[in-house]
Amino acid sequence: MTDPRPPLPAKQILLLIVVPMLATVFSLRLYLHLVHVRHIYPGGYLLHHLFIGVVILIPAAFLLAFGTRYRVLARLALGVGTGLILDEVVYLVATDGSDAGYMSRTSLLGSMVLTSLAVIFLLILYVRHRKEM
Repeated sequence: MTDPRPPLPAKQILLLIVVPMLATVFSLRLYLHLVHVRHIYPGGYLLHHLFIGVVILIPAAFLLAFGTRYRVLARLALGVGTGLILDEVVYLVATDGSDAGYMSRTSLLGSMVLTSLAVIFLLILYVRHRKEM
């Protein structure tokens, strides 16, 4: 069943994704630098926030693909899930995988670069969408 409501304005869509994404990355980094790394091992497996991000991001993308009536919640989830994934990717790719590696300058700068690239890409999409209207 399709949503009878009109589509959201492009600016609102941008903010629904960017603000939660930036807040998630900032909150993660602040928490991890204040409290330090605390690992979670459900079933004996190390749970990175990459996995939590994927679990949030994929259902949100599927909901958006079918024009759900939960489009605001799905876009918020898209931002949070993306923030979790972007923050973790550099740690897994560019560091040695240790707690010190996560707290390293490389991990922090890499997270900032990837998050900035994501914001720039969203801004480009926003500008192109506005020009098409």
